[in-house]
Order: sequence, then structure tokens, then C-alpha cells
Amino acid sequence: MLDIQTAGNAVWDPNSLPRRKSSSTTETATTDLLPPFPLLASDEERERKARTSRPGTYHVVVVPESFSHLPEYIENGPGEEPKDRLSSSLSSVTETDQFTNDREAADPHVVILKRFKDAKRSPSSQCRSPAHSPTSDLCESSLSAATLDATSQDTTDDDPMHDPLESENQDAVLLAHFRDLVWVQLVPAGGIFDIAGGDVLSADVFDREAITFPPLFHAMMAISALSLDQKNGGHNIDGLRYYHQAFLSLQNSIRSDEDLLSDGLFLTHFLLLAYELAVAELNGSNLWSHHVSRILHISSLRRAMFRIERYPSILWWVCTVDLYALLSGAGTGSFVRAAMENSDLLPEPGLFQLPVRLDGYRSVSPEDDRLRVLFRLHHDTFMLAARFGFLAADSRGVSMPVPYAQQDQGRSEAEQLRDALWRVWGSPEAQFMVQAQETLPRALQEILRQSSLLFHTSLLFSHTSLWPGQHLGREAASEEEIHHHAIAILNLAESTMARGKEIGRRFVTFPLFLAGSTVSSSDVKSMVLEMLSGLEAEEFGRNAATTRYILQVVYERQMQQSQDGGPVWGIDWTDLLAAHGLPLVTFG
Repeated sequence: MLDIQTAGNAVWDPNSLPRRKSSSTTETATTDLLPPFPLLASDEERERKARTSRPGTYHVVVVPESFSHLPEYIENGPGEEPKDRLSSSLSSVTETDQFTNDREAADPHVVILKRFKDAKRSPSSQCRSPAHSPTSDLCESSLSAATLDATSQDTTDDDPMHDPLESENQDAVLLAHFRDLVWVQLVPAGGIFDIAGGDVLSADVFDREAITFPPLFHAMMAISALSLDQKNGGHNIDGLRYYHQAFLSLQNSIRSDEDLLSDGLFLTHFLLLAYELAVAELNGSNLWSHHVSRILHISSLRRAMFRIERYPSILWWVCTVDLYALLSGAGTGSFVRAAMENSDLLPEPGLFQLPVRLDGYRSVSPEDDRLRVLFRLHHDTFMLAARFGFLAADSRGVSMPVPYAQQDQGRSEAEQLRDALWRVWGSPEAQFMVQAQETLPRALQEILRQSSLLFHTSLLFSHTSLWPGQHLGREAASEEEIHHHAIAILNLAESTMARGKEIGRRFVTFPLFLAGSTVSSSDVKSMVLEMLSGLEAEEFGRNAATTRYILQVVYERQMQQSQDGGPVWGIDWTDLLAAHGLPLVTFG
């Protein structure tokens, strides 16, 4: 600091003289017809006035009312009714305005900040998922309050919810919307999720838990606001506000080990994970992996204490999300790996219990052998798909070019996994189910359809996406085989979508993307884009829209490669996503 010289500086040296300027500049500097800075209404006016003013020091003063509109300052105090709080706030604002006007009139170089406004930022682009181990200490606040404050934003200038009374009205609207529509769109339903067992997850469950666990209420409001925002074409202000409130309130809601085992905490992270997936922002990480890690940690504690998970369908849902993130290269598959290493994380075939939620289905007995066969079929297919994902993850971590010895080892392992998958589906029991699928109860048809979709997705992935340049290798799959699996995926996705949005239709997103990225036919690619557009029109959030955009990027690069005389397979979708920072994390 001793080396800093201020002599002659126009700002810090009071004895320095202003430099001689041209006549035009002097004329401008001496002509100031604008009012004082606090009264200026636009940045253009402030810039013009700044040109006429000698550099100096300005004072910005904040008062308690500057922060009164922020979420953490509008909570009811003990014994304080909203009406009393509102009237008190109004009177204090009036007094502050009078003080502000008097002070600014006396000294134009002092600005009283009437409203503190943080820079508007997207939480997913600014937050960074912390390195949080499932075996860490029993502390929920893995994200520090400072981190949360850094990602919080004030949107009350555009949002009337800073009015407590109006906030209560909006809460009622959002709560009604959650009860009537949102929970149905979020709760895993159909096929494997209906027979996972456990308690029925309904709107009443969320209501009951939210009464005693405030973060869950804020999470419900956040995801309901996101749904309404999409429906009305707004700017998602309410959703972000509630999302941050849910995070902030988590810091104060975990007071004991019992809180870590509560349904409220488990469901809060489920909703916050769904929120992150629905937002689906590009060019920026979000907190989806943090919520996956927390759900894994919480479920481990709950199983250790209660020996069974009350809502296993959520675990199957999270595991499916994590599987597709692993296949796309956006995730590490931590939840899937835990499911493979701990057989009690997901319900084993034969250990699930009925009755379960089978709305509109013919009743299926727990002793029905067909149910057990299909559960085992899905379970084994899922685990083999995960092994394909881990094989691809290992290949992506190898520097290019891949050594021949490692390529041979990868090909050998991939062939073994494909053989195992064909054996699972070639068993007499599986073949009987495929041939008799039209006569199966609807619940069993849904399981078979989900399993078949995963089967074709796994084989298509194993032939095209395990390592860079796989299409061009000496053992590349034929175009006919790739086309066969792609068409099968389209047919299964179309059948799923035709049965209604409530039955797992969101879990066709990644299979459709994979089919569109790997097939050479422009007609098939166009069909995939059209189907994703159909999902986009009915979906919750922007997941399908983001996936469709990424597929368009891949398609355009492939077409450019073809026009330049190169093979379409020269553009690898996994490399393209990684190079451009396009994470693909879907609902399924």
C-alpha cells in the first residue's frame, strides 16, 4: 500500500487541477440541466450527468427498510399477525421515505437505498453441486448459508408477492394447483412404479408432512409455481423464490436424527430434484446430483432404522433418472452403483407387497407368477443397462486415441453384457410374456413395455455409444441392426405416449434422443423430433424441449458432416455434448 501514489489524481488528490479539455468538452461539462442523481429515472440520464460531474465520492446508505421485502425478513415474528406486520411495515416505510427525501435534498452525493436488489441469476448456472458423500456426517446443511445467499435473488420488483396478504392468496392458489394437478404429474406411476410396494403417495401425504416440515411446503410451492409459470408463459419468478426458501429453511429444520429420518425431508429432496430436472437449463450445472446424493443418504438411514422404505417407488424413480444421466454422460451413476452394491436399496423381486396403486387396472395378486417374472425381467434388464453405462463412463475417461488393448477389452466386456441381456430375454418365461402380452392385465403390460424399451435402448447404446468412434470400428454394428432397435424404441414410445401422460411417458425422452442421434435415416430423425415436440406440449417443465434442442444440434452437425463428404457417424453425440457443455439429464 505504501507504493500507491495519489498525487495529481483527479479523484484522490484534492489539490490537483482538472485537465484542460477541448472547447466542446468544456462546454458540455459546464452545461448541466439535469436534476440531482437520486431523481434521475434512467441509466442514460445518469450517464449524461456523470459526464458533467467531476469525479468524486458518493455515499450509499442502507436502512432496515431496504431489506424488509426480502423473504427472510417477511416471516411472521412470534405473536405477530400478518395484518399487524403489514401495517407496521407501511408506517415504517413512510417514515423512511420522509427521511430519505430530506437527506437527499440536503446532499445530492448521498443516496438512500430504498430497496436492496441482488443481481438476478439462475440458480442452476451459479450454484455448484458440492462434493457430498452419502457417508458423511448426519448434517443436512451441506450447502452453506453463504452459498445459498450467493445464489438467492430478489424478484419482488416484478412480483407482487412481497405484499404479505397477496402472498397468502398466491400460496392458496399454488397449493390448490399442487393438489389438483402437480402431484399427479410428479408421483411415479405406472408399471414398475405401481408394483414397487410401500404406502400410497398422495396429495394428502404432502399436505400432512408440510404442516410440520416447512421446507416441504416451500418445495411444493416452488414446483407448483413452475407449473403455473409454464402454463401462463411467465418468467418463473415465484418458483425461484420458493425454491430458495426451501433451501434456506432446511438449514433450520434439521435439529435431530429424527428429522433426518422424516418423510418431510425425504419428500422435500424428491420435489427439489424434480424441480431441477424440470428446469433443465443448458450451459450450467444444477443441483440435481446433490438431491440424488441426499436422497441416497436419507434412504440409507431410513432403511437402517426401519428396515424398509415407505415410498420405494421414489427410489425406483431416482434410480431411473440416475441411470439415464449415466448413459448420457451427465452423471456418475452414484445412486445406480449403490443399488447394485446394496440389494436392499431397491425392493428385490418377490419381496414387494400388494395391494398397491393400480388405478384403472384389473387387480393383480401378489402370488401371480407373471408379476414376479416381469419384475425379475425388469430388474435384470435395468442392472445390465447400468453396466453398459459404467463401461461407457470408463471409456470416456480414457485419453484419445484409445489403446488397442483397451479397445479389445471393452469390446469383449460389451459382448459379454449383450449376451447376458439376450439370455435374460431369451428365457422361456420372458418369451412367454412377450408372446402373451396382449392378454396380460394392463398393469403387467406396462411393466413389459417399460422393460422392452430399456432392452432396446441398452442394445442400441451398446452398439453405438460405448466409446468414441464405435460406429467406425471394425466390429461396428450393421445399419440394419441399429435401425431395428431405433424403430422399436419409436414404436414403444408412441404406444406409451398414446396411453396418457400419467403413465410414465416422460421416461421415453432419453431413448428417443438416443434413437434420433444414432440412426442414419433423416425420416426417423424427423419422427423423433416430432415426438419430442409432442412431449414438450404436455410436459411438466422444459425437459423435452431441452432434449429436442440438443438433438437438433447433433442432427445439424451430422448433416454438415455428410455434406462435407464425411460419414454421419463421424459426429459422436457424446463427444458433441461434452465439447459444448450440454448436459442431458432427463426425467427418463
